Amino acid sequence: MTFTILGPPRTKKTSNRLVRAGGRARILPSKANVGWTNAAVLQLQAAFRKWSRGWVGGHGPVSVPVNVRALIYRDANRGDAVGYYQAIADALEAAGVVENDRLCVSWDGSRLLVDRARPRVEITLEPIP
Repeated sequence: MTFTILGPPRTKKTSNRLVRAGGRARILPSKANVGWTNAAVLQLQAAFRKWSRGWVGGHGPVSVPVNVRALIYRDANRGDAVGYYQAIADALEAAGVVENDRLCVSWDGSRLLVDRARPRVEITLEPIP
């Protein structure tokens, strides 16, 4: 199954925020990451609904280990692969595409690329035998 998330991807780790809640300090993701994740979840949910219509009675979230091949087309040469992988895995789980992001056990074929004109993330999920 293949999905495309349009828009410049953002890592999970960069520019975290420290906020106080109930007298305790909490670390939250950056505003850029939260914005990207919200947009990614909406796009993934729509694409997953469309993909699962081909199955009789629909199809629930992926519940087996998968390889995630993510071609990450950034608007600039910044960020590290692990930060992008974490953000993508979180979005896949939040969108209900995968049951748990722990099922994203391999990232073979993933690449960090640059496309200033059309930043996006192209994701292919393949079950691991």
